[in-house]
Amino acid sequence: MTTVEKASEGLWRRLNFFGVLAGILTFLLPFSGAWWHLTLGTDGGIFSILASPFEFKFLIFNKQISTAEAVRFSPLLWWLCLAFKLCYAYFGAALLAGSLLSLSEKHAESAETLVRYSALKLLWLVVAFVVVLFIATFLVNSATQLMSGALIDFSMPHIVGTGKFAMSSGNFHISAPINVGFTSTFAVAIIASALGIASRIYQKRISSVLKRA
Repeated sequence: MTTVEKASEGLWRRLNFFGVLAGILTFLLPFSGAWWHLTLGTDGGIFSILASPFEFKFLIFNKQISTAEAVRFSPLLWWLCLAFKLCYAYFGAALLAGSLLSLSEKHAESAETLVRYSALKLLWLVVAFVVVLFIATFLVNSATQLMSGALIDFSMPHIVGTGKFAMSSGNFHISAPINVGFTSTFAVAIIASALGIASRIYQKRISSVLKRA
């Protein structure tokens, strides 16, 4: 192997591929749709909730509540979702920049700082999102159990699964399934989180090699 080939191989080994992929995915995730859904009814549903740390949408008979209506309904929630979008787009860009800067020995310290700062941010968000979902569905189930009686029968699964809503009074009876679950975007978030962990580990390896050189 020639000197040029050895130098080229060493250069590519310094590139944090895990961080590049994780950075791109983390940057795109805030704009990729809901992570979790709740649907009451079939064929699109009577009522639906689409949720992620970056958005919270209500649909009634498949018609989404407009952004203006959502802001009037809960301005704090709307601004909070926007803040999360901007923050995680920034974290993704920082992780991508750090992973690419690792190619340069001159910017090795900056690369390590950027990767260390941003690599695990998405992982903690995914964990927090699942914990909040579990608590929310648990509280909803607990509250509805207190209200359930002869007229109303309500059961909602924790995070993933199928439940039911039924109401009856005399000859009147209505029943609808409740479906909740994660979307494919959440699977992408899991993959990006795993890549973020790998990028943190690989960046440490790159830094240790450069320090020995």
